[in-house]
Amino acid sequence: MLPKPINYAVWPVVVPADKPTDMIITAAERAFLLRENEEYTLTIVPTYGDEPDYYVPAGAKTFTAVAHEGVLKFAYTFEGEQEHLIILSQGEKKLQEMNVYSLKEDMIDLVPLKGDFHGHSYRSDGRRDPAALAGHYREQGYDFFSLTDHNRYFPGNEVDTVYAGVDTGFTRVLGEEVHAPGSIVHIVHVGGKKTVTEFYVLDRPGYESVIAEYEKKVPENIPAQYAARYARAMWATERIHEAGGLAIFPHPYWQPGKSRMHNVCDEFAEILLKSGMFDAYELIGGMGQVGNNRSVALWGKLRAEGLKIPVVGSSDVHGLERSKEFPHYFTICFAKANENDAIIDAVRNGLSVAVEAVGTEYERHFRCYGELRLVSYAQFLLQHYFPKLQRLCQGEGAMMRSYAMNEAPAAVVEGMAQVCRDYTLRVLGKKAPQLPDAQMLKLEDEWREVQLARGPITKGGQVYTDVVSRQI
Repeated sequence: MLPKPINYAVWPVVVPADKPTDMIITAAERAFLLRENEEYTLTIVPTYGDEPDYYVPAGAKTFTAVAHEGVLKFAYTFEGEQEHLIILSQGEKKLQEMNVYSLKEDMIDLVPLKGDFHGHSYRSDGRRDPAALAGHYREQGYDFFSLTDHNRYFPGNEVDTVYAGVDTGFTRVLGEEVHAPGSIVHIVHVGGKKTVTEFYVLDRPGYESVIAEYEKKVPENIPAQYAARYARAMWATERIHEAGGLAIFPHPYWQPGKSRMHNVCDEFAEILLKSGMFDAYELIGGMGQVGNNRSVALWGKLRAEGLKIPVVGSSDVHGLERSKEFPHYFTICFAKANENDAIIDAVRNGLSVAVEAVGTEYERHFRCYGELRLVSYAQFLLQHYFPKLQRLCQGEGAMMRSYAMNEAPAAVVEGMAQVCRDYTLRVLGKKAPQLPDAQMLKLEDEWREVQLARGPITKGGQVYTDVVSRQI
């Protein structure tokens, strides 16, 4: 979604709940630098609070602050974990509304990351080069992706090789899609330090011998028609866990065509999700709208029955041209860092939200699925953080692809990556915002003098001889 132009920005955007926080309001463009020693009014409204009246927010607090050196500084304690509306005014004129989100202590140090755990390249049945695909993801504002080519772990290594030694700020999560022979149940393996699929690809007799032993271990309560597939899922998920990875149950309702039906029936899908074998459920993704709707309904049914399993959203992207899935289905997770193990731990600990984007680039809305607390925060980020980050990442993603073809230097990619990283740090309060320097303030004062001295005011083709009183 295109970020709307703004005159002012508030820093940090994510703040600790119930603790005094030093805040700064800065101009987003030079013409709107705050006027020296002038008083501004701030009204702060907690948006999730109890409000008995439509028009008079009971929780609103109003106070004034004086601007110095082009910015407004104030301290404030944001109550509870919620979104807060900040209204900046001068006199009777409202200048702009801004938003911050206050988090409790257990979440405040986690980094919000946008990613995709399920995608394919030209090395299996996708249509894009692995390294180029990474650039396309970054261009759309992603922090990470997992290349999960069918029965192939090695294509991800190609991405690492191409960008070796380049600090892109973008993480390639290890991965592959497991198709255990003898079963239509696909399993997405992400994060593990070694391959699972090469065993049955290179040693099919050895695989069949091992599976014969697993078939003996299938619980007696599993219906006979599912036993063989259940055994293969047991084997695959155990191997994934041995590799240190997550086993994700993907697209049970994917039906690509009448000649190639792939459908895990409702009963068997429930059995697999209740088995404890899987670490996460690919709730929405490349199943089409009907499949996704059924998947969400199944998840709701199982949650009502007491099942707790982390959810992710994935594109299962194969081609980018006119794709209905990319970049419309993705995951937001809250991790200690943007790196493979931390991302895997975040999902394993239930700190993930599955997201579906609907609408156009100019008017986009998001459907988020997960725990209420996480969904509330994710919705805020999708409005007030990720759009700006995507615009900053856009140039970097294009330069990553150029670098992969020896058309751009690594320094350009790294410089853009640092801009993206700095923005995230400022949003989270881990780095001070960039403040206007003396030269900027002096230049703006000069142009304001020109603006006020060289009246009259004009509007379109009209000229007004009124006294010039333009206030910015």
